[in-house]
Amino acid sequence: MTDAIATQTVDGCVVVTPTGALDVATSPALHTWVHRCLDEGATLLVLDLSEVEFIDSTALRVLVSVHKRLRDTESGGFAVVCPHARIRRIFDLTALDRVFTLTDTVDEAVIALKAP
Repeated sequence: MTDAIATQTVDGCVVVTPTGALDVATSPALHTWVHRCLDEGATLLVLDLSEVEFIDSTALRVLVSVHKRLRDTESGGFAVVCPHARIRRIFDLTALDRVFTLTDTVDEAVIALKAP
């Protein structure tokens, strides 16, 4: 179960950091949380998975929904911080590593989103 979801702003990017597992039980809360950030005007969003120990397909659907929503925004961008090989492998296996901007740190994600 997700222990918590934290939000902070780093150089104009909203950084959402869940902890624990992202699965069928916790993905609805993540969906609500990140889409609320977007509803409140966030256009540059970083999902920091550095404190996540497990992710399943329901959580990946949440990420795809965020990506689609921000892709349709002219100035929008989405990056995923994924420093752990076991989590990054899920993105590799599903070919989502070709869709999302994946980085090892929040700083790298912010730089990637702010780049022209």
